[in-house]
Amino acid sequence: MADITKYAFLKAIWPLRAYLTDIVIEFLTDQEGSKPDVVIEVQKGLHAEALRYISIATDNTMAINIDDFTDKEMEQAFKVKVPTPQAYIFHKGLVFEKRKEEPKKAKDLYYIFEVLTNCNTIEEKIIAGLAELKGNYSAWFNRFRKNLSFNFADSSSDGVLMVTGQRPAHMLPEINEDQFKQYVFGTFKKLIESI
Repeated sequence: MADITKYAFLKAIWPLRAYLTDIVIEFLTDQEGSKPDVVIEVQKGLHAEALRYISIATDNTMAINIDDFTDKEMEQAFKVKVPTPQAYIFHKGLVFEKRKEEPKKAKDLYYIFEVLTNCNTIEEKIIAGLAELKGNYSAWFNRFRKNLSFNFADSSSDGVLMVTGQRPAHMLPEINEDQFKQYVFGTFKKLIESI
């Protein structure tokens, strides 16, 4: 049985599961060693999937308020811890290379792209946060940078093609596919040069 204190935030949110019908919550924990990914029982009826590098996301969090309820029984907002944008980017930039399925790799890269393009008002904070993470996880950070540099070497690189393949029809309909590839490449190139 896992150390329950590591999962205190899970215990806090678990009683709310009846109210969270429109929200999917996955419980995750750090995968240590070279074992394959596993699912562990945290407490009776509650399981957490062990994943590599997840400590980056669980150790670098911010709280968000959930307060837009349609259920009148929930009168009070509650806080949920989520990874900071920079931790999320860092984690996705490590795990995509480990994935065996191409669609999952592509989704990981698209999620990075989505954060970078939708959070441009906090871009400097994200870059500063990545620099801080570099200091805390130097070996992993070198792998992160190498993964991105290799997959976004030019506008026809695999990473660009994977992100382009995830593009929703409503995203920037005024630009064609080649222009979108340039946009993706430029976004990742700027990130790589900033770190």
